Amino acid sequence: MRPRRHPLRLATRLVLPALALLLSSGCDAGATDPAPSPTAPQAGPPTGPENRSLWTLIGDGGESLATLADDDPDVTAIRRTVVLHSGTVDDRSSTSVAGSVKSEYAFYGAAFRESLEAQDYGAKVTALFRDNKLTTRQEKVAWYRSTVYRDRRTAKAEMDTVFEFTAGDPGYLKKGGLAVGTPYTEHRTVSLAKQGGTWVITGIRRTPLERPAPQPTGQ
Repeated sequence: MRPRRHPLRLATRLVLPALALLLSSGCDAGATDPAPSPTAPQAGPPTGPENRSLWTLIGDGGESLATLADDDPDVTAIRRTVVLHSGTVDDRSSTSVAGSVKSEYAFYGAAFRESLEAQDYGAKVTALFRDNKLTTRQEKVAWYRSTVYRDRRTAKAEMDTVFEFTAGDPGYLKKGGLAVGTPYTEHRTVSLAKQGGTWVITGIRRTPLERPAPQPTGQ
């Protein structure tokens, strides 16, 4: 279950034409082969109260067994994979999208990657960004309670990503109720599996995009 969010973060939910369908196309799927492990700086610690980890080791029935420290090797590796993936999919433009999609696939297990390819995901995303001259930029991520299973072979990460459109065809943006320069939040539940010593993504579930609630106006 998704953790409760602060009331100030509740916002108008948007069901976007085409973009929502593409972004929500990933469903949980198994994986067999490890993806290449990208090299990049480690992600920062999870968002939450100081000195309190959001990572939990759970049993087969979902019961909590132990709290995992932020510097636990599996937590560090999982967080790194999720952060690098979100940066790849949230920082895109009409000129970079084709290469970005190729980089995105490197984070996925074989079964999940094959599922997306069967949906022609890469071609659809590329056409969407190019046809509508879209550019997106990630602003930040925030973490929620995330879990690693007791066998340390599977995990589930809960996080928000906040990004904005920095460019786009005015007609397309208007149709979707979007605006350049407005931050939009998407919650993601990312399923992962350790394969060959590497954590890969085996499925992603996403909520509709949310935009900030309007500020109260003075009387």
